[in-house]
Amino acid sequence: MAFSRQLKAHSSKGRDVSMRIDDLKQFVDKTVTVHMNDGEIAKVKVTSVDEESEDIIGAVEESSRPERYRAACALHTFTAADIASIQWPK
Repeated sequence: MAFSRQLKAHSSKGRDVSMRIDDLKQFVDKTVTVHMNDGEIAKVKVTSVDEESEDIIGAVEESSRPERYRAACALHTFTAADIASIQWPK
């Protein structure tokens, strides 16, 4: 079994929680706000979570760095190590 990285997460009610990458499976087919370590903030519709490689795969709906995502319909991979925190709606 692979080590599962802890992620800092924030609920819409302002609650901070600690989550593992496999905990994010509950957000498949939902949109979350991902805060990256490099300062980027992106709204991502999560399509899958890869527990083994600790990646989130999804479609970027908005980003503070849109130049990174030229193909609007493409799926992108977000590595857990690059994620500072995740926020989700109610």
